[in-house]
Amino acid sequence: MLFRLLLLPSIMRITNLLGVGFFAVLVLAVQSQAVAATPVTELSTPTGTETAAETANYDKTITVSQVNILGNKLVATEQILSAMSIRPGAVYSKKALQEDLRQVYDLGYFTERMKAVPKATRSGIIVTLQVEENTPVTGVEIKGNSRLTQVEVDEIFATQIGMPQNLSQLNKGIEKLEAKYAEKGFVLAKVGNIADSPDGAVKLEVNEGIVDKIQYVGNRKTKDFVIKRSLSIKEGEVYNETVLNDDLKRLFATQAFDDVRRVLTASPDDPTHYNLVIEVDEKRSGAFNVGGGIDTVTGFFGSGGYSDPNFLGRGENFNVTLGVGSGVLGRNANVQANTRTYQFDLGWSTPAFLQTDNALSVNAYGRDLGSFNIPLAIERRIGSGITIGRGLKDKPNWSTSLGLRGEYVALREGGAQVDLDRFGITPAIRQTQLDKGMFLTLTPTVAYDTRDNRFDPSSGWFNSVSVGGTAGLGADSYGTASVNLRKYLKLSNYVTLALNGQATTSIAGDLPAFNALNLGGAYSVRGFQQGGLGIGSGFALGSIELRSKVPGLDKLKKVPFLESTRIVAFADGGQLINKNDSINNLFQRKGSGYSGGLGIRINIPGLGPIRLDYAIPLTATNKNYVQHFGFGIGQKF
Repeated sequence: MLFRLLLLPSIMRITNLLGVGFFAVLVLAVQSQAVAATPVTELSTPTGTETAAETANYDKTITVSQVNILGNKLVATEQILSAMSIRPGAVYSKKALQEDLRQVYDLGYFTERMKAVPKATRSGIIVTLQVEENTPVTGVEIKGNSRLTQVEVDEIFATQIGMPQNLSQLNKGIEKLEAKYAEKGFVLAKVGNIADSPDGAVKLEVNEGIVDKIQYVGNRKTKDFVIKRSLSIKEGEVYNETVLNDDLKRLFATQAFDDVRRVLTASPDDPTHYNLVIEVDEKRSGAFNVGGGIDTVTGFFGSGGYSDPNFLGRGENFNVTLGVGSGVLGRNANVQANTRTYQFDLGWSTPAFLQTDNALSVNAYGRDLGSFNIPLAIERRIGSGITIGRGLKDKPNWSTSLGLRGEYVALREGGAQVDLDRFGITPAIRQTQLDKGMFLTLTPTVAYDTRDNRFDPSSGWFNSVSVGGTAGLGADSYGTASVNLRKYLKLSNYVTLALNGQATTSIAGDLPAFNALNLGGAYSVRGFQQGGLGIGSGFALGSIELRSKVPGLDKLKKVPFLESTRIVAFADGGQLINKNDSINNLFQRKGSGYSGGLGIRINIPGLGPIRLDYAIPLTATNKNYVQHFGFGIGQKF
């Protein structure tokens, strides 16, 4: 029978302390009886004159001629013999036989009722080892298991079924069982009671690690339900470390907290259960800001506004911004209208609209700036939109969204007549270029996201596919389709390789020139002005970046923006699809281009990464569209 869990470790400890004491007494008794039953004349013919020393060494001169194993039915004789040092041709030794008994017993398949009988013959010593096997294992039953399949359990204990019960093998199986739980994230799962039944079934009881209570600490402004809705683990469920880590990343991504931690303690009501505490360090939120800076699109600008990533402590994001800029930085005076830029943005979003699994965002905006598509024109856009999104529960890295946007676009003259004459633009041609329209766009999107960090990823994918249908109200209607693929590879603790491929094309109707897709700029092919490579009804774009921390700066914990500084080497390439030749040829835009360069990223708390790039075009192009420096906020991808 299998020893009880508490009894057998005690026996093993006693055996370790006493060495071979227990077995030595047993074997000596057996050997004394065996030797006494064997005529001395069969060993040799004593003269009666041997000294005590000679008598003590007498057995050492006798060799073993044969080793027999009796009583084993399931354990192979070869496995037992492999555990013994005594074998045919070896010098017989009582001490060696005692040690062999212990080694065979330590195989774990036999009861303590073992005996070894040496028999002296004229050809040598015949050693017979009598063993008694433990009860065979007929099955392994696990009580309390709700997270592993029976197939997974059977695979772990398959080699033990049909073999004598073996505590050592059982312990190894239990270790594998707990490792299988941990592999799935159930790191608290432990095997408790062990028992056996007369029919040979081994019964194990598993404590999988139930969470009794979940508490939140440190959230003075943030409502408890904001933290709770980010957690997949609920009270009364089995704790899963992998799931919780994903939950904490999602909670941290709300930008409401500087740090998020978890603390696990045994429940005072039930030591086999646990209490989970989520500790948060809240950020300061709800800030008015007035500032300025430099940007490729708006040039030198001033702005003011209010933002709060944890609006009213509800985990909602609210922002309003007003800005005025000097105009496109480094603009081509021949084709870019010399005008100030004006813009406003108003936005609100929640990750759980009405405490459901649906995310909702609403925004309104206005732009007035030199057009990138229609040279020497000034473009005004006023619009608003609403987007609702939802993650797929059965596919945790997938999400879907549906966006609806209404936008009014109007263009007016921004160039002098002498400039228009230089390009041969007649009033009739110009009238067709300075168009306007009201548009309503519906865009469903499917996204796949496995990034380890939304704001500074070092591994994972972010892919999206969308289709947009745009209805022109008093203007032409059209449809587009887009795909955006991003891959991040962690090459070392310092270096990340980022890859991006994207394409957009029209699938129905004709895009008006002012809504056509343009190529070139800080968010497209760097080294060229915004739209400097032309416009069309589609494009294909590829980028690669090698992003590296700056050695030494990552240790400056007290200066966060220096700690997170990155240097970047990059290359871009793009090609227009269905180019608008009437515009591109008129203003000598090539339609494709490639570039490479270096950049730096400095993460400003509350604002995000400030991006400065220096790019060099690698293909011949009109020098009027070259723009080496690019400025922006946020990563390119």
